[in-house]
Amino acid sequence: MGVLGIPHAQIGDTYRFAFPPFANGTDAPLIIESVKLLHIPHGAKVIGYPVYSVNDTDGYILDSQDALKDPRDMTKMPNYAGKPITVKPHKRSDFYAMAAVKVTGRITHHLRTCQITYTQKGKKYRQALRCDFALDMK
Repeated sequence: MGVLGIPHAQIGDTYRFAFPPFANGTDAPLIIESVKLLHIPHGAKVIGYPVYSVNDTDGYILDSQDALKDPRDMTKMPNYAGKPITVKPHKRSDFYAMAAVKVTGRITHHLRTCQITYTQKGKKYRQALRCDFALDMK
């Protein structure tokens, strides 16, 4: 497992990190209902969980910064959050979620553990996946 991150995060800036891709290894479709980070350190504030299409963003973008500093400014991309995402059996979705995180103070620990809530065959599930997002500060 790797760590996504920004080596020189600045207080006041907002960064985005991609959740693991939505994949379905079963024989039945599943519907993604929500995503969230379970461990958010002091100094970081999640301001949203946008969902993007690989078709709109020219692929799966792992991280970005909300500012003119980053040519991949995701605030200009269509956001599909709040709409159910169906993942077909034995397929990977064309949609992916990100955590939009604003740096509000000194961050000393990584953001981690991505939780995905989904429904399959009428039953709701929550799955926690390993993820590790670093906002390192000087």
